[in-house]
Amino acid sequence: MFERSYAAYAQTKILEKYGTLHGISKELVDRVFENKATPEELTTYTQNADKLAAKFKADMRQTEPEAYSDLDIEIITAMAATNYASFQSNDEPFAKVVPPASVAESLKGNKPPAFYGFGASLRHSENLAPDQVVSQFGLDYKDTPYLYKDGPADRPVPFLFSVVSPMNKDLRDTLRVPFDPRIFDRIAKLADDPTRGDLIREMASTMTRKDVAYIAVRGTGSQDETNALTQKYKDLGYAVRAKSADPPYTGNTMPQYGQTLAKESSFSDLIQEMCAAPSSGKTPLGGEGTAIYLSVPKRGDTGTGDPTLPRGSDKIKIAEWKGRQWEMTASKKDLDEHYERALAGVSDEAKATLKSQMITHDTLTAASAEGRAKAPAGVAFKPEAKKGIKDRTTTVKRGIVQKTLGSVVAALRFMKDDKDKKKKDKDKKKKNKGDGPDDHQESKRKRASSGD
Repeated sequence: MFERSYAAYAQTKILEKYGTLHGISKELVDRVFENKATPEELTTYTQNADKLAAKFKADMRQTEPEAYSDLDIEIITAMAATNYASFQSNDEPFAKVVPPASVAESLKGNKPPAFYGFGASLRHSENLAPDQVVSQFGLDYKDTPYLYKDGPADRPVPFLFSVVSPMNKDLRDTLRVPFDPRIFDRIAKLADDPTRGDLIREMASTMTRKDVAYIAVRGTGSQDETNALTQKYKDLGYAVRAKSADPPYTGNTMPQYGQTLAKESSFSDLIQEMCAAPSSGKTPLGGEGTAIYLSVPKRGDTGTGDPTLPRGSDKIKIAEWKGRQWEMTASKKDLDEHYERALAGVSDEAKATLKSQMITHDTLTAASAEGRAKAPAGVAFKPEAKKGIKDRTTTVKRGIVQKTLGSVVAALRFMKDDKDKKKKDKDKKKKNKGDGPDDHQESKRKRASSGD
């Protein structure tokens, strides 16, 4: 209910800013949300509603906060509130684009899927081609891993890795809405303005809550000013992003165009992002079933045609989080075929560059094997507080290695442990021969009194 009323408010205000767009008027929006629209009007609305937000977002992505009008702030507030209400109430998967190197690192370290920085609901990117995702998320920033050189030109990489998690409580509770202080302060004024309507004040109050907003300081004249603003919001109890001046952050919950590609919208349904708040003391983790995917252009995609339409992608699951460990799922054949499709139409010189960035199946397999040989994530082996703990730990580790790499490799890896254990067992037998009945009874008494 909240989501519908917030969305209707945003659309009405966008039409107030621009006038009738794509056959949609303020009156039509009212009829739709009052369930009074005709079938023909519903068709017009359904086919064009996203374009209203797209027009506004495209303009805002190239406008600095100082130039925002009061009406712009109202629209941003309503759109952010709509996005947040959807995030909190729906069970949509959550996604984050990650560099290729981090995929192997996650498998190698058996690291739980942590959602650092920016991300968004999967629906905002699942139908886009890799190059559209790079543009939409503002991933063409300085020293980005998501561009490659093709002669003198910078181009979006034709393959992307992403981590996708089912929605869970950890994500809902930890991810927040990023705001530039210059925007945040104006939204706070809306919440306190008695001359404003109840709905806009309700939305503004929600977006300025400490468990909702994430302050990301940018646009300051000096480091001292940045530090002062950062401390100001920390003192007020808000989570603050320490480094936020670079794209893709804009502070209006919409990703900024990066610094390299043409500042053109590649797709109409531009996203509104969420951001993990590390200063809140917790990094959100994806749940069981979280998976790492590789996306490449669809077969036959030439990258031409209407740039405002999603071109889609073909995906392959690389690995899945089973709650305690990553399990690799991609075969060498499938991975190589997807990489080959990504390189179709790329110059020979550029292919060499892109191939150097590709994580091969052999690398992923080795990383996965090393990760599976570690203790399950989140479970630390206990210290040697009692006799036999180290033996048990070694046995568990050895079992994992044997299952993954074979008994011969496991035997070689744990040869020293076997020798040490035999020596300790031999020493123990010698010691026990010297223990009399009184020594044995005293030992039992001590164990009983200590609770062991």
